[in-house]
Amino acid sequence: MWCVAPDELPLDVLTELGRVTWAVIKLEDYAEDICARVLGNSRFDSTKPVRRKIEAALTDLAGRPASDLRDAATRWLTTVDRALTQRNEALHARPLVWVEMDPAKRHDPAQHRLGVMPRGGRSYSELPLTVESLGVLRQELVAAVTGWRDLVLALP
Repeated sequence: MWCVAPDELPLDVLTELGRVTWAVIKLEDYAEDICARVLGNSRFDSTKPVRRKIEAALTDLAGRPASDLRDAATRWLTTVDRALTQRNEALHARPLVWVEMDPAKRHDPAQHRLGVMPRGGRSYSELPLTVESLGVLRQELVAAVTGWRDLVLALP
């Protein structure tokens, strides 16, 4: 039987969750910067969520003449958008834990999971709430940053 997660997680899992959070903070900041450069100050709406800013920047880029810079910015923003989708799935998931009747197995960290709710045509899934699974997410967020510096230097 599944129920809401216990109050505490192992320290190493909480530490990795903090690393995921830090990777997201940096990635969103970099994405905001690129979107502002693409859209310009007059069309950049700082009140919108970052995913809406990315959509606006991608729409703007699609209307521009073909160029290596346009293609690089489009690829980068598309990669960031996918990484943020994965972030949303994990950080907006429902924490679950198996309620074990055997007291010896009751605090088994392998039983902690995140229930990823169905959104955007995707079905329900579960993500183990472990250092390893969170580490994979963090690495994807960190990898999405690749190319940001080159775009900052190339975009006006």
